[in-house]
Amino acid sequence: FSVDPEMKKIIDKLAQFVARNGPEFENMTKQKQKDNPQFGFLFGGLHYNYYQYRVTTEQISKFITSTT
Repeated sequence: FSVDPEMKKIIDKLAQFVARNGPEFENMTKQKQKDNPQFGFLFGGLHYNYYQYRVTTEQISKFITSTT
């Protein structure tokens, strides 16, 4: 399973922002982009697992950086 390069960019960038700014940022993005098919992964479906993975890895990376 591979992620389209453009979709990967969108997901990776959003995951960075969500890891930095918290779940409120994700909720705001869901509201603003609810009709945008490019952000459909926020509501489940094809790229949802990849998105969750990226948010988690960004949070871990942020945590490790802040504790060293």
